[in-house]
Amino acid sequence: MAQDTEYQFGVRWSVNGLPSSLYIQGIMLDFTGVFSHFDRRQPISQYIKNGKNTIELNTFPYEYDPEHEIRVSLLYWEPDQNPNTDASIAFEVVMMPGVEDAKAEIVSTDPAAPLQPREGDIFFIRNEDYDTLEVSFTNRQPMPTWCWEDSDVLRDSDAIRDSLTHEYRRLHALFAAGDNEALLDAASTRTAELALASGTPEAYVRDRFSYTMYFDNPDLYQLNDFPEEPMTLNLGADNRVAWLTTEGVQVPIRFNHVQENDVSSRVRPYFIRRDGLWEICR
Repeated sequence: MAQDTEYQFGVRWSVNGLPSSLYIQGIMLDFTGVFSHFDRRQPISQYIKNGKNTIELNTFPYEYDPEHEIRVSLLYWEPDQNPNTDASIAFEVVMMPGVEDAKAEIVSTDPAAPLQPREGDIFFIRNEDYDTLEVSFTNRQPMPTWCWEDSDVLRDSDAIRDSLTHEYRRLHALFAAGDNEALLDAASTRTAELALASGTPEAYVRDRFSYTMYFDNPDLYQLNDFPEEPMTLNLGADNRVAWLTTEGVQVPIRFNHVQENDVSSRVRPYFIRRDGLWEICR
């Protein structure tokens, strides 16, 4: 398909009051462990590859009601447009999990959009602990080869987990020292690719990820101690992206909110490995 515009992409989802998590290419984008009625959206150009792509929206039901609705919309917009107001819907998928014999349904499609649903690859999968609305789609717009596509394939092993733990410890030490510039330097791959995906200067993206808010407000944010126990190694994107978690989806690097009980800000980097070195990819 001939295309003059290089669009940017996003996803919008709602879960009608259910706890949920959202993954793309096996990489977690969002986790909401409480009942939520928000309609959320997020840019995802940097996660979209050429050809087939897959989004998974997981829900954690106690019991579905007939009015429960799970909805996923793929969005696209021109680089100079506001994605919050000007984005167009490429396609939309709805599932009513509390209705007997219901199936995931494509409720709208824009045939001119670069993202098109793969009708035979859209499923609602019931699991023991959570259910998954799996939405596969084809991207017809040429994309760069992203870092999470062009990296070493990793093994789920203690050696990889321990090596990545060492890298997390290095980052934690930089947070403890308040070394904002070194932390941003460590994420140079992420900065370059987010700038490419969003069409914005690298300096702007780098500044957007500044951690000075934590360092300048010690009365509000307190760096949590680094976990001593072995953590869980998570792999996504065909085992090319790795991250560590402690209990559940809790992360090794987080800032406790001093004035709010049981509230923290999580630092959630995703890593790739190339030439024996870890890089922050997302």
